Amino acid sequence: MKRILAAAALIMGVGYAVPAAAQDPHFSQYFNSPMTINPALIGKDVGDWRLLGVFRSQWWSASVAPYNTTSLSLEKSVHSGSGGKSVFGFGFSLLTDASNSGLLKNNFFTAGAAYNIALDGQGHEHLGVGLEATYANRLVDASKFEFQSQFGSMGFQRSTPSGDPVSISSNKYWDVNMGVRYSKDFRMWGFHLGTAVYHASRPEEGFYSSTKFSVERRVNLQAGARFLLNNKDEVQASVITDLQGQNTVVTLGGVYKARLSETQKLNLGLWCRFQDAIYPYVAFETPNLVVGISYDVVNSQIRNSYSSVQSMEISFGWLFGAKRNAATRPENILPY
Repeated sequence: MKRILAAAALIMGVGYAVPAAAQDPHFSQYFNSPMTINPALIGKDVGDWRLLGVFRSQWWSASVAPYNTTSLSLEKSVHSGSGGKSVFGFGFSLLTDASNSGLLKNNFFTAGAAYNIALDGQGHEHLGVGLEATYANRLVDASKFEFQSQFGSMGFQRSTPSGDPVSISSNKYWDVNMGVRYSKDFRMWGFHLGTAVYHASRPEEGFYSSTKFSVERRVNLQAGARFLLNNKDEVQASVITDLQGQNTVVTLGGVYKARLSETQKLNLGLWCRFQDAIYPYVAFETPNLVVGISYDVVNSQIRNSYSSVQSMEISFGWLFGAKRNAATRPENILPY
């Protein structure tokens, strides 16, 4: 019985009677969920309105799908300052993560704002700061548990009372995230540096009342560069590092944006999430819309525990709004 509860608790990021190393949901296409990377990105290079979405199915061909994660965000930018070179942005996002066929669901509702002030008269150099408030709701569906007392000649019967009620079926809390970002663009190239802190308020989680613990802060570090080629194609490279408790996730890669016509681009990317996976990425982009897909080729030891560990993501980005014009139109929809 204890082994079953311990396994369930570990899946939820909580140890049985002791805290375990929990980790926030993450995407291979992290650039399609900027509000979970750095609050300072809210409204940056948006133009007017931007809607982004990404869906991740992790280990989707296994008999029980452990993780399905979805992110949706909506951002608005308002140009201000001399010549409209500085940008104020606000946004809202929904991040939902379901594991073990819905046994555990985490929902994060976030509202945030950022201000990217132009440090030069041309608007080629920006320093941004951002702040987010998140309402989190974790739901545990006890009907999906299987206890030893429910096992009979016909297998596990979940309709049979187990006599082991779950003392906490949901957990709600407020959280605070913050970030800063510096970017500089030259005529043919540019770069950016950023850092963010998530769970700055250290909210409490727990499976049982006696096992509540403070969520570990997550520190995110980002750096990247972009290069324009003579044929009007573009190369973007980035590295991102997540530090949370005992977990460290480092992702390095880039994308080649091939111009098919004046209004169409084919984006071909390749990233490496060290000690985890290598994943190719392909997307089709127009001035207003981008649709992409990526596939994780897992190279970690998890392959020794599961016969099938495929993971795939599909995503989209959409720019819209009446105020978009040549002066405020972003060159790229996504912050690769």
